[in-house]
Amino acid sequence: MYRGSNPIARTSQQNIADALVRLLQRMPYSSITISAICREADVSRQTFYSLFSSRENIVLYLLDTCHTFEPGKECHSTLSLRVLSQEYASYLIDKRELLSLLQQNDLIYLLHGSLYDSFMNCSCFLPGQNAPRRAFCSEFIAGGLSGIAKIYVQEGTGLSKEALTETIRSLFSGELFPREDC
Repeated sequence: MYRGSNPIARTSQQNIADALVRLLQRMPYSSITISAICREADVSRQTFYSLFSSRENIVLYLLDTCHTFEPGKECHSTLSLRVLSQEYASYLIDKRELLSLLQQNDLIYLLHGSLYDSFMNCSCFLPGQNAPRRAFCSEFIAGGLSGIAKIYVQEGTGLSKEALTETIRSLFSGELFPREDC
């Protein structure tokens, strides 16, 4: 996937991403061809392949740019579970349309990697922990949050932001598990 700074290439990249979203609103991902994306975006196949190597990379681009989750973006110390829960609830509500399209097309799994990268790149996420422990925690939380996104777009869209925040917080705090030893 192209990661340069050429403004023409960046504009074409965004046009291709927008084209894929428009096509997903009309047809299933499995029916969308590279040719259809190129026609919709008004770019050549050569341009497509110079910017993306696959349709999947377009989804990754979307999740890593205009639809990224940025944990602790307004945090200046350590990201708390309360803040994380509030921010992710807002993210789910704000990005519901795209997340629904991804779920309907069995692409929601791509959210996991984007979330993992967001946590690993967040300076206020477990700042006192060593790299392996941060990686384990990032993986665990990314897995849980991507699962929550899947269920939210399938069944939980009636939840208020407050209820969604509390659900996320209680899941990750361990409150739902009995306190006795097994």
